[in-house]
Amino acid sequence: MAMGEGNRARWLIIAALMLWGALALLLSGCDLPSPLPPSVTRVPTNTPTAPRPTPLPTEGTPPSPSVITLTIWTTDVFSPTQVITSGRLVIQQVTAFQESHPQVRLRFIRKKPYGKGGILDYLLTTGAVVPDLLPDLVTIDGDELGTAVQMGLVQPLDALLPPDLIADLYPFASEAGTFDGHLYGLLFQADLDHTVYDTRKLSSPPATWSDVLSASLPYLLPAGSQAGLVHDSFLTQYLAVSQWSGDGSGEPFLDQESLIEVLRFYRDGVTAGIFPPKMLEYHSTDQTWRDFLAGQGALAQVSAHRYLVERNRAPDSAPAAIPSRDGPAAPIGRGWAWALVTSDPTRQSLAVDWMVQWMDPEWNAAWNGTTGYLPTRQSALAMSEEIDDSRSFIHQQLLTAQPRPRLPNYARVAAALQKAVEAVITGTITPEEAAAQAIEEAQ
Repeated sequence: MAMGEGNRARWLIIAALMLWGALALLLSGCDLPSPLPPSVTRVPTNTPTAPRPTPLPTEGTPPSPSVITLTIWTTDVFSPTQVITSGRLVIQQVTAFQESHPQVRLRFIRKKPYGKGGILDYLLTTGAVVPDLLPDLVTIDGDELGTAVQMGLVQPLDALLPPDLIADLYPFASEAGTFDGHLYGLLFQADLDHTVYDTRKLSSPPATWSDVLSASLPYLLPAGSQAGLVHDSFLTQYLAVSQWSGDGSGEPFLDQESLIEVLRFYRDGVTAGIFPPKMLEYHSTDQTWRDFLAGQGALAQVSAHRYLVERNRAPDSAPAAIPSRDGPAAPIGRGWAWALVTSDPTRQSLAVDWMVQWMDPEWNAAWNGTTGYLPTRQSALAMSEEIDDSRSFIHQQLLTAQPRPRLPNYARVAAALQKAVEAVITGTITPEEAAAQAIEEAQ
């Protein structure tokens, strides 16, 4: 009897399990609404919903097949974002561009400005492995543009840009973007070094080395290395006294007598106490500007960018050209450029439209005024309200500016020059010995 009741119980359990399985199978085959969590309620279908915000033109949902997507590799500063002021300006430009080009979507991919994972690094590696993944357009430091040109990664712009835009560029901006007679980079933002002087200590700025030495006032000059290479401050002085033309004729860059002259100026300034003992600790003009603000110098070499952004911190100061042997030196200009990567005619045309819009004088003036850099178009400088009080000076600096020398062995030359500068400043060897040694090591 007990055995019969046990069997009956087991069969009841088996039957219940089979019924539950059948019910589960039935439910899984039906399109039933899944239960909502207790905290979520359904919105009635007749309830109006708020309009969705327009997404920023960055990576996201793929566009419809009829839309052309232009891919742009750039850095945070030149990307559309609400986080920084420059990013908000780019959003305005993107909005305006897409209103006039409704069939185009701009896709910004942000990368580091330099080094591993930077713009140039990605261009080189992607171009060598999967060229189909290259962008249509990039922003790139003008000093790195030459490598991209040499590797065939960017396209010439001469026949694509409006002639009046090219003619309006400051000479150094045009030269910095030109290789083998063709314009490959459209510089849109510039910077350079000049001096700033304390108007309470100097009635007028020194124009020559003799003026600097006779004034006997501290001159904060950067002489520290930049990643082992000589600072632009020395190159500016050397180019001011040498006869090097940079015309590609193959003439030697280093001239011994010119090199000796500049090294003697450095030695004389150190000996007279005009250049501070820690000038080799100045690796950037931001450091000389810091000490100038602290009252440690009557004259200092600074970047135009830093001075434009922070000049209100030094109300008793004024900008001036860099003094050299015979008068004001031509500064070394630098900046960022647009470079065209795509070879597709349709995409090229659209990319050029974007570049032309970006280079509109009024916009270029607003952009550089907001970011504290210098415009590369002369018509844009005329509209730059932020530099009204120094427009004539900035114009003259941009007119005379020159790109950094293009040398096949630039790193070796710059390293040898830095070694010579350090040896002379520390008194290890004479300017004559240092010049001879630098020329030998640079070969």
